[in-house]
Amino acid sequence: MERIELADGVYITSDRCVWYESKNVIILADLHLGLEASLKDEGFSLPRFQKDEILDKLSTIFDKYDPETVIVNGDFKHEFGKNRREELIEVVEVIDFIRDHSELIIIRGNHDNFLKTITEKRGIVFYEDFMVLDDITISHGHNSITEHQFLIIGHEHPSIKIRDDMGAFIKIPCFLYHRSKNILILPAFSPLSEGRDMISARSFISDILKDVNIEEFYTYAVTDSGLMDFQTVKNIRKAYPDML
Repeated sequence: MERIELADGVYITSDRCVWYESKNVIILADLHLGLEASLKDEGFSLPRFQKDEILDKLSTIFDKYDPETVIVNGDFKHEFGKNRREELIEVVEVIDFIRDHSELIIIRGNHDNFLKTITEKRGIVFYEDFMVLDDITISHGHNSITEHQFLIIGHEHPSIKIRDDMGAFIKIPCFLYHRSKNILILPAFSPLSEGRDMISARSFISDILKDVNIEEFYTYAVTDSGLMDFQTVKNIRKAYPDML
């Protein structure tokens, strides 16, 4: 499936984003631009492909949905410290690319220190904590939210670990959705952030989710063939105990 409707006009998509149909808005999270440069400082040398792949994925989204607005729900950049040159170049290029096609709104993530310096210069709407769009509250997830009707967060980088045909384990990014609490967790948009395995995880990172049972979340994996409904985390654990 290319997309699944979770609520009235709110679709998760195989492009790792949410499409809010009535306002023609795309919501995505966790680009982590500049990640390769940070890894290089830690002694890991990787070819720099992430920015180009993100631009390709954004192009696909614009072709499919032609959104009026793109909301980046936190962690646009990766480096916690000051804006380093390599990261700044990538951030500006992606910002300009999005703004050539739509309005851009950014919600601050825990990695987005000093990003406001860039957004102010370009007149981009920048929310420090969260924004509300109709009945939808959008927050990165590292700060507490006391009330919401439908909450969309990032921050967790959810994935599931499954065994492939060769017997090896692979991680697949996924959406997590709690139906009764109306909480949706987005996969990381970054191709380098494979995420935390939610099948073996015992708790969430976000304070928002500290009292929410991880086993109650429905899991929608993002594969090359589209979205796959794996049912609840609890059901997966029962069916595949060797994944724990």
